[in-house]
Amino acid sequence: MSDNDPGPHSMIYAQVEPERIADVNWIMEGYEHLAMVSTVDGTSGLIKFYATPDTYFDTLDIIENMPFKVDVIDNMENGVYHRLWQI
Repeated sequence: MSDNDPGPHSMIYAQVEPERIADVNWIMEGYEHLAMVSTVDGTSGLIKFYATPDTYFDTLDIIENMPFKVDVIDNMENGVYHRLWQI
């Protein structure tokens, strides 16, 4: 998989302050059909974006420009997540 190929699944895990989860949902609703947001763990603020290969990089651009702190998670393995970068 190259840097320009998000892979077949295109899921993005991220962590925000728990009180910001609804804000993320509202922001993403404004970008209809770009990505769906699901809460993985509301207590810790862990969320998941369901993008497509075609919308993956647009979704990352939106995440990078959220008006609050968002930690993008590199991967989820057995319930353990590793931060890719902090925005």
